[in-house]
Amino acid sequence: MTDNIYTVEDLGNGTFRIDECGRDNCYLLCGSERALLIDCSIGTGDIAALVRTLTPLDVTVAVTHAHGDHSGAGYQFPALFVPRAECTRNFRMQNTRFIRRMLLSNRMKRAGLTKKDIAGSNLRAKWIPLDDGAVFELGGRTVRALCLPGHTVGSTVFLDETNRLLFTGDNACPVLPLHIYRCLPLECWIPSGETILGFAEKGYALFCGHGNGRMDPALLRRHLEDARTL
Repeated sequence: MTDNIYTVEDLGNGTFRIDECGRDNCYLLCGSERALLIDCSIGTGDIAALVRTLTPLDVTVAVTHAHGDHSGAGYQFPALFVPRAECTRNFRMQNTRFIRRMLLSNRMKRAGLTKKDIAGSNLRAKWIPLDDGAVFELGGRTVRALCLPGHTVGSTVFLDETNRLLFTGDNACPVLPLHIYRCLPLECWIPSGETILGFAEKGYALFCGHGNGRMDPALLRRHLEDARTL
């Protein structure tokens, strides 16, 4: 399913990747009783309405970190879980319309999106602190939040223990983004990268916040090797 904003890829087993015009990825995980939306995009479109077309279940929203391309559409939902360390005024500012409008990519502009398409104030969204180890029981599907600092101080990955899937946000991406607002030094990211790689070596599939969603463990291994030599 596609339009000029969101493309939906069915990953099987009640799991969907939602691509916001090539800019960022969100993931909808459906159990038998509830659904979990991991990240919610900048909000160039009505992602809440899109999610309602994919599942009739009540949806909990949680984000991997509080950058505007992952939490910006939080105002479209009753509330969202945000890593506790990022429930701050500084991260709130990353979700203003002004900052989110700066995140428009050239691809989005070619698709006809403009700054006016980014509306709503996430400053009014209800942020619920998300703690390390928090568990989301979806009904026959258990998802665990693990805080792994690196991309940001509160960067959190989501471990689908039932289907052996790991959603990394920006903490493991084909292009490792450790050069932007509130990123931590490489030495802080390395233990987190090693933890993610450890899950991959146990057979977990890695899905990330950008690109086509797939994170190759071999590439992550190379990122770690490069980071250790710097």
